[in-house]
Amino acid sequence: MEFPDSAGRGSRKSAKGPRQLSRARQPRAGSTNTTRELILTAAAASFAELGFDRTSMREIAKLSGITAGAIYTHFVNKAELLMEVVKRALDALPLSANLITGEEDPEILLENAAIHTDPDARMLRRLSLEVHSAAARDKDVKALLLDYDEMVMAKLRKIIERGHRNGKIDRARQPEFTVRAVAVFIMGLNHLDTLSPQLLGDPSWRRFVAATVTNLLGLKNHASSKKPASNSRTKRQLISRASTK
Repeated sequence: MEFPDSAGRGSRKSAKGPRQLSRARQPRAGSTNTTRELILTAAAASFAELGFDRTSMREIAKLSGITAGAIYTHFVNKAELLMEVVKRALDALPLSANLITGEEDPEILLENAAIHTDPDARMLRRLSLEVHSAAARDKDVKALLLDYDEMVMAKLRKIIERGHRNGKIDRARQPEFTVRAVAVFIMGLNHLDTLSPQLLGDPSWRRFVAATVTNLLGLKNHASSKKPASNSRTKRQLISRASTK
């Protein structure tokens, strides 16, 4: 199993529990933002392994080798820490809210969905499910998640509207409903590890996912039967920042 270290690399340890997993490849003393990186590395391991409810700030402090008080100098509470962990995982994607502007072509949505079918995206899938589960029980997580979601949805609506203007997307597709449908479909892919693990890494399934998003978008003149264009840099980031094996 691998968890991302401060440089974005996955560090491998045998499956002996989250404490040992999270201690792998800690940042070197004196590096920039060392304490913050230690916290995020430990938190990612703990949230993915134990879940939001069972993870305590004290446990994260022990895993990272720092004091609990040091965590609170970087993060207001556990909810903010969880959201930061999830956002870092999402930032490996071409659809990251911090990277897209709304001026991209709609084909970017196909690659974003397809990445969720990769075996190496397991950490991303687990953390995505965890943040939604935690939001149902914790008002702070819910508030942070809703704010992030609205930021993403606003940019995706711009992509759909741009697709309308350049004739790539059927004008009958209402932007608000379209982006929500795509988001719900992608969220469903996060359940693959438990519901249909045999589909992970299957090229035919990947093509089917891309074709389904093509249909949801009403994307015109697109060869949806082909594998989405590969973005090797993005995939390397995804594997290194948000993977478990």
